[in-house]
Amino acid sequence: MKNLLQNDWFEKIILILWLASSVFIVFLIRMMDNIVHSDLYNYGLQFSSEWAVPYWSMLRLIYICLALPAALSIVTLGISLWRYKFKQPSVSRKVKSKLIESKIAQPKENHMLISCPKCKRVFSKPMVMLDFSSGRSRLVNVCPYCNYVLSREGEETEKEDVRVADLNEKRVEY
Repeated sequence: MKNLLQNDWFEKIILILWLASSVFIVFLIRMMDNIVHSDLYNYGLQFSSEWAVPYWSMLRLIYICLALPAALSIVTLGISLWRYKFKQPSVSRKVKSKLIESKIAQPKENHMLISCPKCKRVFSKPMVMLDFSSGRSRLVNVCPYCNYVLSREGEETEKEDVRVADLNEKRVEY
């Protein structure tokens, strides 16, 4: 039921049904007006402004109350059909979140996931920083979350190895 109410086509069907019923109501009111203005005079109805003015006022108010929502429905339906024809149809939040999850879950080609040995978080690119601890500066790869030094240029990694994570593990972007 929830999916049905969030569907764009359901809204369009409701608008079309509303427009069809308003046309049918206008047809029925015209027939009723025809009965008052032609058939009842044959049965002895005498014209009087005492009943005619309130009747015409009510009739016009009914037409206005039908015309305003019908016009708004036509505009809304026209805009949604225009969007459907000239633009991509709107994607629901649920579909957008699934698309985002699928993009995160499937890394691009030639990318690997790295797991930090200290904080155990998984990421695709380490930060690159300059290390000034020795006499000259060197580039080092650092975990973007805990600033743990993963490797130094030209050096082997420390006892704790940095491992490449499985593709099934959750990837965290920074």
